[in-house]
Amino acid sequence: MRRFALPVRMDHGGLQTFTGWRVVYSNCFGPTKGGVRFHPATNEADLTALAFRLLLKCAVNGLPHGGAGGGVAVDPRTLSSREKEQLARAYLDALGEEVGPDVDILSPDLGTDAQVMGWMADQFNKTRRASIPGAINGKPPALGGIPGRPGATARGAWAVLSAVLAERGIQPAGLTFAVQGYGSAGGHLARVLQQNGLRLVAASDSSGGLHSPAGLDAEVLWQAKEQDRSFKDLQLPDATALSAVDVLTLKADLIIPAATAGQITAALTPHLQCRWIVEIANSPIAADAEAAVIEQGIEIIPDVVVNAGGITMSHFEWAQNRGGALWSAEDARSRLDTRMIATATSMLQVARERSVSLAIAAQLLALERLSAALSR
Repeated sequence: MRRFALPVRMDHGGLQTFTGWRVVYSNCFGPTKGGVRFHPATNEADLTALAFRLLLKCAVNGLPHGGAGGGVAVDPRTLSSREKEQLARAYLDALGEEVGPDVDILSPDLGTDAQVMGWMADQFNKTRRASIPGAINGKPPALGGIPGRPGATARGAWAVLSAVLAERGIQPAGLTFAVQGYGSAGGHLARVLQQNGLRLVAASDSSGGLHSPAGLDAEVLWQAKEQDRSFKDLQLPDATALSAVDVLTLKADLIIPAATAGQITAALTPHLQCRWIVEIANSPIAADAEAAVIEQGIEIIPDVVVNAGGITMSHFEWAQNRGGALWSAEDARSRLDTRMIATATSMLQVARERSVSLAIAAQLLALERLSAALSR
């Protein structure tokens, strides 16, 4: 783990120093991979847990990468575009030789996007006096990014959810769902589910939530977020306001926590009224709450499988950059579907054969592959 100070010249002329971290958990499968988040609650403990989770995610999905994570304690909404760019470049410089396509590969996370990764990629190339696109993933296509990356987490989640529902003999059309955290992953998934006949009954962002048993329009909410409008300021027909936490306890077939870790606590568990929890956020269920969730008969579709579309597409970008190939969006999405369905099928098979939950099945798959890698 590395911690470093990142000085940035602010628009008002003063110098402000931000704290950044990079945690490399293990490179047992290959060069590590992990996001860089710009979020005010970023801290060493959360990044360490995230890096470990990413290691498990790479293991269960058969990706040739170890786990890492990093970020800066900052609210990116308080920064101008120029300030954010300076922070991104300072973060890359602070890592020095510890980042690269064969060492540690950076990707977007909370508060960062293709633009931020493009700045980091440009800074990496400037310091090396070379063009090495594989060091930074999540870049714009013009800088070597892979077409089809936007929405990859949602697409992968839909592939996994479809496989789980098919295994259970359940038709998805008509099921209800609620999303906590209507950001890139949660918002994209809401739109995909709506397009496939599911009904969105509640959604929230950091400002609050909205509830309508008759259904909210996922596209309308997405457009509002694209315009930087908060849910608390929206006035929608037949929709009532509620808190982000309350979204998790509403009656719905699927609850989709897509915000931050640890949102479903032991105290919240008795109030859950869903059939499935689809973990789009990393570790959204607190460690002391998972057993209670399962005891209530709620099935957890685990994050290490269901939200792996983003890191899988990130791996594809790395492979594309390393091989010098140009993939089309259709090719990338087709490969993503194939890999996600294969992982979901393996998870379901282990759960069926060993009579364990999907969450335990995913952990068993990961641990088996970790054991094989560590004993080589």
